[in-house]
Amino acid sequence: MAKISTYTNASPVTISDKFIGTEVAGTPVNVTKNFLISDLLTLFQSNITLQNVLDAGNTATQSMTLTGDITQVGGYNYSGGEFAVGATGVMALGGTVKDFNGSLGVNGETLVCNASGQVIWGSGLTNQNLEQVLAIGNTATNDIILTGNLQQVGDQDITGDVEHSGGYQFSVGEFSFLTGSSIRLQGAVKDYTNTLGGDGQVLVSNASGQVTWQNSIPTTVRSSALTLTNLILADADGVVITTTTTATDVRIPLNSGVAYPLGTKITIVQEGTGVITVVGTAGVTVQSAQGHDRLKHQYSVATIVKTATDTWYLYGDIQA
Repeated sequence: MAKISTYTNASPVTISDKFIGTEVAGTPVNVTKNFLISDLLTLFQSNITLQNVLDAGNTATQSMTLTGDITQVGGYNYSGGEFAVGATGVMALGGTVKDFNGSLGVNGETLVCNASGQVIWGSGLTNQNLEQVLAIGNTATNDIILTGNLQQVGDQDITGDVEHSGGYQFSVGEFSFLTGSSIRLQGAVKDYTNTLGGDGQVLVSNASGQVTWQNSIPTTVRSSALTLTNLILADADGVVITTTTTATDVRIPLNSGVAYPLGTKITIVQEGTGVITVVGTAGVTVQSAQGHDRLKHQYSVATIVKTATDTWYLYGDIQA
């Protein structure tokens, strides 16, 4: 056998090639045998770990591409370059997160950038309130679902739906609906005393402008041109009962003051002894079947019917 150095080199080398070596632990020992390169490759792969590689040298200048997951149980120090997630990649933060200073965030804090471009907890917009959020942007297209109370002290323009299951307290300002909008009351309605209306009751404003549920429309002035001394309005049943003992008027207000529908009937009963004259305010016409419009006797009864806008027809137990 010639010297090994005199043999030519095989090129290219394949894993099915062989080379000659010594099997140390064979029987008998130190026997010369052929070894497949593929067998040596398998031997190396099963015995060389990443730890072996890192022990030999843990610094590299080449890029590394991984298609599997990396499980990290120790610290991760990234001192140079850029940590980037590709367009189709996802970054999941399953554990706790520390900021640039190595601090963990507390409940409600946000990660924000400081003047040096470092991300830290508890700087800048920490625990953002509603004012800070609205200062960034106060327009949204999603519905708002509130389970608590909403207290509104300024103007509020809403173009979408608001679903609210808690109480709504509106203490200052004006709640208004723009032209073309509407309000739909599907639930029960309470007045300012937090009382639900009874069957047939109506919402009536009091002297302070507060609405309450009442059984009838109160006999109060409906027009600024009228006074309490010359106006008596009908109750919920369309009846006016007067007990006056002096001459007085029952005046019919303008349609703009009390918009009674056409066909409205008001019955006037004189329980007193005075003379009752049924007349209209300025702009209201009152016609009489007999040409008279006075109730002169006690217990006289007359009926006045609305036949057109600001025009009424009077008939009944009336005398000159």
